[in-house]
Amino acid sequence: MGYCSNVFSGSRGMMRGGMFGMGFLWWIVLAIVIIGVVYFLRNRSNQQTMSSPSTYQDTTSQASHFSVLDEEFAKGNLTEEEYLHKKEVLKK
Repeated sequence: MGYCSNVFSGSRGMMRGGMFGMGFLWWIVLAIVIIGVVYFLRNRSNQQTMSSPSTYQDTTSQASHFSVLDEEFAKGNLTEEEYLHKKEVLKK
């Protein structure tokens, strides 16, 4: 291979500059790609973590609505029909 590159280009090829030739450029490109992938994966996991508490909060708020409804029914402020109807509405 060394002989062919000497014949066609008159020198030792693309890597004649040693570490500061094209080889160094490829290391920089590789480092940028790796940094980009790590950034993307961290950002993606942060978004999933941030979306989880809202699901938990929705479940908690729904449970509190049911407990308020149960308390109102226990106090006698709601009839059985009203209680069952409101409970069905909350489930939707």
